[in-house]
Amino acid sequence: MLLKSVHRLARPSLLVAAGTFAGEAARRGLSQPASVCESAAAPQLTMIYFPVRALAEPARMILEFGGVAYEDASPQQAYGVPWKDAKDKTPFGQLPLLLVDGKELAQAGAIIRYCAALVPALVPAEPLEAARCDMIFEAARELDAVNPIVNAAFFDSFPAKLARLARQLRESEGPFSCGAAPRWCDFMLYHNLDNARLLEPAALDAYPEVRTFMAAVEATPRVAEFLQARPKPVDIGTKPMLEPNVPGIRVKK
Repeated sequence: MLLKSVHRLARPSLLVAAGTFAGEAARRGLSQPASVCESAAAPQLTMIYFPVRALAEPARMILEFGGVAYEDASPQQAYGVPWKDAKDKTPFGQLPLLLVDGKELAQAGAIIRYCAALVPALVPAEPLEAARCDMIFEAARELDAVNPIVNAAFFDSFPAKLARLARQLRESEGPFSCGAAPRWCDFMLYHNLDNARLLEPAALDAYPEVRTFMAAVEATPRVAEFLQARPKPVDIGTKPMLEPNVPGIRVKK
């Protein structure tokens, strides 16, 4: 009943803003983002979620960056029944859910960290750097409430949180949150800041380091194509939804 993974053709790499990723990749001897795709033992992945960006989007961006094959599926496609009937079949009655060779992995944070482990180039090797990456991820998750597809709420504490995140970007000497190369936490941060822009187009304008960060993520290899191809939010503030109304670009046709 569950769908088989989609194997995609390789796509040409894109340059990161100011050439920072290319420089870092060259320093580390990487021509493409290293991932388990280089191994014959790459897992079969299916992301089960509703037709919203919300909690699954950072994991998708990580997989896209690493060129890791996966498939999107709705609960109906995955379980053959509506979500209300499938809910009790899941570990915690929640989505997203990632199937890894048929085994269930629940909770968005766990899914994101697992996907990051499949793309070693995104995971710092040094313990303190790794912890700081996790720190940015946790700070970014404090912005989860800004979600225009689930609701149209924008909270009063956002400006103060944004100012602190901007300071972290400035101190990292960027353009990414941990320096010259992207890390897995950057996709969580980008996702929630992008949601903020959907609700308030000028929300990030006061911070040039934030705008530089957003542009750098948008120019990373493979991610740029994904961002262009993914379903677009429409009717924000009235009846928000994605157009087309599908769980993701890797859904089986």
